[in-house]
Amino acid sequence: MTERSFIWESPLPHSAADVFAWHTRPGAFERLNPPWRPVSISSTDASIKDGATITIKLPIIGPIGIPWTLKHTDYRENEQFCDKQISGPFRSWKHTHRFIPSNNSSCVMRDEISYALPLLSDVVDPFVRTELTRLFSFRHTLLASDLALHARFASASRKTVLISGSSGFIGSALTAFLETAGHSVVRLVRRAPQGAHERTWNPARGELSPSVFEGIDAVIHLGGENLLARRWTPEFKDEILRSRVQSTELLCKTISALAKKPEVVITASATGLYGDTKTEQVDEESPAGTDFLANTCRAWEDASTKTLANACRLVHLRIGTVLNPRGGALGKMLLPFKLGVGGALGSGKQYLSWISLQDLLGLFEYALMTPTLEGACNATTPHPITNNEFSKALGAALRRPAIIPTPAPVLTLVFGEVADALLLSSSRVVSSVLEKRGYVFTNPTIESALAFELGLFS
Repeated sequence: MTERSFIWESPLPHSAADVFAWHTRPGAFERLNPPWRPVSISSTDASIKDGATITIKLPIIGPIGIPWTLKHTDYRENEQFCDKQISGPFRSWKHTHRFIPSNNSSCVMRDEISYALPLLSDVVDPFVRTELTRLFSFRHTLLASDLALHARFASASRKTVLISGSSGFIGSALTAFLETAGHSVVRLVRRAPQGAHERTWNPARGELSPSVFEGIDAVIHLGGENLLARRWTPEFKDEILRSRVQSTELLCKTISALAKKPEVVITASATGLYGDTKTEQVDEESPAGTDFLANTCRAWEDASTKTLANACRLVHLRIGTVLNPRGGALGKMLLPFKLGVGGALGSGKQYLSWISLQDLLGLFEYALMTPTLEGACNATTPHPITNNEFSKALGAALRRPAIIPTPAPVLTLVFGEVADALLLSSSRVVSSVLEKRGYVFTNPTIESALAFELGLFS
């Protein structure tokens, strides 16, 4: 059995104790889980201390995966912890996470792996090392980014945050992101709660107890039917509208009646509020559009504004197209582009206002921790691009051609009204609110955003 080794290290402008603490918090594993090949947790002791175990499933094809059980050993606070394979795909595996102080305010994060492969080791090892290089490049880049974003508010007290929609694409990532910052997250769920970290409601029946908000400092509302779930029939459009307005009204009316209200309520909205902007650039001061999506967004925001006016700080994050391979538009585009059959949609001249998932998470924390931010705020980067430009950038990131366009009539035939509203309309939206505040994005260009979110570092 040939023992092999792999080492990846990065300097970080944070103390070894701070970086170690990040790894001990709930959400750390989820944050480091690669979005292009995410593993699922089958069982876990939710600890990195000696004796704790975790069983994950490594994805192969679709739901098919390989179970991998690891046991934590050699725990030394602020210095290191290890995970060792009990059973799984390797003959042996030991991963040591080291936190090496450089001085009181900086350290080196060092991952040391020793492993042995089961079969055809000389043939398989180059693939394994390529995957490990991509994985740890991503993990160290994400760790550095998370720590930098959290450091903006390091001296502020931690919050207890109630999140609706915490199991969704954005909500699950936001939950893990806030937990690794040291905040406590309580999930608002539509079933019986499974522990102190969950509280229940039923917006369809108008059921929400005031006790849900006990001990809550802030509320983030992400609820709403997925716009891309199916074709926009009249029935589904009604469901889209009701799922947003009904849940928001219930949430905000309950909050308005509380004797002790949360410090801030942050509601998700969308840049769809502005309608089809053609080539005109719009910001928070621009009027709303008049199509179905614009009317939905306006009603969605009104449901909270009319109820919580002057009751507590209220922020509407009008979110653009979110880039991450786990969901949203990018998740649906990846396969055809990887197969080399991707390209522009329709004319390709329509604008796309976008934001990387990482920047969106940072913006949520900024809204949470910045008392002077209130009202509407566009959650988009400063650089909207055309669909042609996006297609070329995605093709370049994946090293695939992006020359096969999809004609507008085909999109309309396949997707119906949703094609005109989300794929073929133009959204040239910027944020004057963030620009005036000098807000700094982690991934301000489409190239940096795709590299980060896809783990494609050169």
